[in-house]
Parts: sequence; structure tokens; C-alpha cells
Amino acid sequence: MKLLLDRATVRLPRWLFLAIALLCVYVVLMQFPVRWIGGILGEQTACRVVLQEPMGTIWQGSAALGFSESNAMGSACKPPLAQTERFQWKTSCQVASLSCTTQMQFSALEKPQIAHWGSGRSLTLIGNEITLPTTILEGLGNPWSTLRPRGTLSARWTDLKWASNAENSGSGGGNSSGIMRITITNLTSPISPVAPLGSYEIQANLGQTASTWALSTSSGPLLLKGEGVFGSGPGGKGLQFTGEAAAAPGAEDSLVGLLSLLGKREGNIYRLKL
Repeated sequence: MKLLLDRATVRLPRWLFLAIALLCVYVVLMQFPVRWIGGILGEQTACRVVLQEPMGTIWQGSAALGFSESNAMGSACKPPLAQTERFQWKTSCQVASLSCTTQMQFSALEKPQIAHWGSGRSLTLIGNEITLPTTILEGLGNPWSTLRPRGTLSARWTDLKWASNAENSGSGGGNSSGIMRITITNLTSPISPVAPLGSYEIQANLGQTASTWALSTSSGPLLLKGEGVFGSGPGGKGLQFTGEAAAAPGAEDSLVGLLSLLGKREGNIYRLKL
């Protein structure tokens, strides 16, 4: 007696294969560990900002922000010079509009931070305000890495928008806009007996190919000013900064030691450069 099987009766329909494949993709995406993409932030910021001890998924989890720099070989980031407290995030998406919204809870924020992610690689951070320890500035390089600043640091920003498109992606372009102001009040330094050294403001402006920022002195005997560029474009990629430091009239003798550590002397000023 022979038993014949009809192969046609055990074939699964194509739509079922497609459904299984989509289900697998969905499960992988929903369980995507945030640690797998933790290195992207460091790459995009030249190790100035990195994710520390990320836990959970890209949809819901927690982490801290670390502030560091690249090692001498440029292949990895050094251990963070400073880091924030942990923060939590939760993301929900709308399939119809192909967009997502992330809400971040962080004790240093004035209110929960909202971020909108749209199709076409767009991101909008809703305006907010935050207070952070000044030690995070050490990750920005000179003069902060030399000063090891102590004081009060706060930042506020308008809606910050980043958007890329196919026409500009080749040159690093897109449509980006927004303003951020960072205020440093009553700055002191463990390497200087003069206290306070002053109060300062950093203003950053998002542009299409790069973000520019400027450092200015509000008050105090230590005078700092400079300009920087962060981003990719004709000028290159990463953070670039040039500036100068000087002493207010009457404070030259008390600040000469500190100024000599900040940069190379050129006349009455000391040239700062990353």
C-alpha cells in the first residue's frame, strides 16, 4: 500500500509568509535595545556627548548623558569627564502620519521634554529650559577643560528643528532652525584664587549646513569671547572654536597665571583654540 501526499495541500499562502515576516520585523523593532545605537550619538558629536549606561529599548528606557572627547587614535571615546543624572523616555508612534512623539522625564528640565519625529528624517525639540552642573562644560574643550568650572549653568531654547532631504543630503544640508542660550553665572575655578571669575553667555544658532555658537562675557574680571562651528559642511565636520581671553583693567596681575594656562599670549590677549 502506497501513501501519496499532495504537496499542494501543505503550501502556505504568500500573504501568510508576508504576515509572518512583518510580525518578526515588528517584534525586533519593538525590542530594539537602545545600547545598540548608543555609539551613534558619540559619532555625530565627536564624543562630546555620549549615552552612559543605556537601559531599555529605543521606545522606552533610561540613560545618562556623558561629556567626553575622542582618544588620541580617534577610534573611541574617552571615559566621560562629567555626566548628568539619569533620565527616562517613552515613545509612541502614529502609523497614519508616519510620525512619533517622545516624552522625556528629567529632574533638571523645567517641564517634560517633547520631541516630534517625522517621516523624511525630521526632528523637532519643543522649547524648554534646563539647569545642569557646570562640570559638563569640561567636555567642550578649552577654555572649560582648563578652568574646570564651578558655578550655575542654565540653558533655554526655542523649538529646535532638524530636517534632511534628498536634495541636500549630499552636502550635509537640510532645513534646520532654532536658538539656544546657555548662561553661566558666578563662575569659579579650583585653579584660580579669584572668585568669582565672571558670568558668561553662549548662544548657539542652528543652520542648514552647520550650527554656529558665540561666547561672550556678561560681567567679571576674566573676559572671554569666541566663535565656534559645529556640524558638517564646507568647513568640515565636528566642533571648531577660536577665541580669546583677557583680564579686565586692574585684574591683570591676579589673573596672569590663569590666562597663561588658557592659551598663547598675543599682546594683551591670550588666544584660545580647541
